[in-house]
Amino acid sequence: MRAWMIVAGGLIGGLSAAGCVGIGEFLSPSFTQALGLGARAATLPGEAPVIVLEVENRSGRVIEFRLTWRDSEGEIQERTRTLGVGAKFSEALICPVEETTLGDVSNLDATGAIVRLGGGTASDPFIEVEPFGVLLQEGINYDCGDSVTFSVQQSGDTLSGYRVFAFIRRSGAQAAEGEG
Repeated sequence: MRAWMIVAGGLIGGLSAAGCVGIGEFLSPSFTQALGLGARAATLPGEAPVIVLEVENRSGRVIEFRLTWRDSEGEIQERTRTLGVGAKFSEALICPVEETTLGDVSNLDATGAIVRLGGGTASDPFIEVEPFGVLLQEGINYDCGDSVTFSVQQSGDTLSGYRVFAFIRRSGAQAAEGEG
């Protein structure tokens, strides 16, 4: 895909510089919008009816996590993954997402992450990170269009030596509504 864009960009730039065609004449408006170059291209989050849930590994070791949420039908959905050092998992979910947590939305005492010791393999010993223990709710903690990032980090305040933090990035649409 990247090579195609470089070739297409070079071709369009060359034709435009030679005075043959303008970029607007060469590409249709719907094509430029799909590439994110048009005036009304949607960005995620913000204008699209989704929420982005993310898990970020800032622990310095391999982690495994369990991310759960309650969808619009009240059903519990989950993702479990292994993340290397500095890695991030992201998923855009169609709104509404009624509630979410790193752990289990139906049991806030459940562990949402473990830190793998040694080489980070499934056979290595692990440390359970204390439960996040907070149920984030739509309309209270976040809104459709926002992004919620759960970050597993080192911490001297816990017995495990690790802690889960949640960061919420408000969409541009909501930030503009709040100004004034």
